[in-house]
Amino acid sequence: MFTLDLRSTEGYEILVVMDGCNDGTPKSVVEVMNNRSNTVALILPNRLGKGGAIKEALKHAKGDLIAFVDADGSVPSMELCRLLELARGYDLVIGSRYREGSILLQERPLIRAVLSRSFNVLARLLFWRLSGIRDTQCGVKIFKRSLVNSIGKDLLITDFTFDVNLIYSALSAGFKVKEVGITWTEKEGSKMSSGLAKQSFAMLFSLLRLRIQYSRLREMLSSRLLGKLTGPIYYWMRP
Repeated sequence: MFTLDLRSTEGYEILVVMDGCNDGTPKSVVEVMNNRSNTVALILPNRLGKGGAIKEALKHAKGDLIAFVDADGSVPSMELCRLLELARGYDLVIGSRYREGSILLQERPLIRAVLSRSFNVLARLLFWRLSGIRDTQCGVKIFKRSLVNSIGKDLLITDFTFDVNLIYSALSAGFKVKEVGITWTEKEGSKMSSGLAKQSFAMLFSLLRLRIQYSRLREMLSSRLLGKLTGPIYYWMRP
């Protein structure tokens, strides 16, 4: 996660979020940072999921502009700089692999491309405000602190469907959202590559839960009955 303080030309920070890593990643990251200024290694001992990790990181982020980007290097650093500049005129900027101007440096595996497109179609069918969004799941997004302060209470999804939660909540609250085509490199060995069927089911389940969140059944989300019904499912879906 990267944050920028608009009141200072040097006011930035980089947060490296390690979500339940059980390998040598935390040690390596800490060694690389070596007490460098404006860098924070956020080590989460228990895996929270993509959305859960981002929400935890938001508690530590200090800047006026906040960006999160996948750590696998799929998005070139220059693209992040371009989106940061654009974000000064919008509340939320979304990188997109399917918008005009996007450049895919290599073909995506067919199964991942089909699942990605299908998920986006389903999201647009369930949430009419997303009708103009082509790619909810691209791993780079930039938003203002004021956006987080306003919709933070509505960010309840902790898995990969967090992106839909963020975008739809921002649109529902009337914030300015911009989707921009970017240069993208497909990386092998990502978290979504392993357990693809299980992750797909988890995202579908969360999408339906989010639909309830923005319906007349919203009150059910806090009921003990719904907790008992969904608890075993969420336990099974844990990474």
